[in-house]
Amino acid sequence: MSPSLRRRAVIDPTALAAAVESAFATAQALDYWGAIRYAESAGRVVEVIAELVRQGRAAQAAPLFERASALLAITQQDADDTAGCLEDLQRRLRSGLDEARAFEK
Repeated sequence: MSPSLRRRAVIDPTALAAAVESAFATAQALDYWGAIRYAESAGRVVEVIAELVRQGRAAQAAPLFERASALLAITQQDADDTAGCLEDLQRRLRSGLDEARAFEK
């Protein structure tokens, strides 16, 4: 099949909002390896949010980036991020939010 004919996955913003809550909210402090696993899992959700922007749905992506960033900031307060993976994830979220806001205009 021609790449131009491939269909993009339809992303449900409501389901994605639930995924943000699930991936970014934590009930306990994260140790070194817990922070790494958290960043890997949450990073997959960030990629889906970024796909919304690529699909021209930046207005739907921006609040998801904002919520994920806020939840991550709370998590970072009690996490061992000596690997820097949570800070890297926060940078990805801020970059994605900046991109979404640029496309909203």
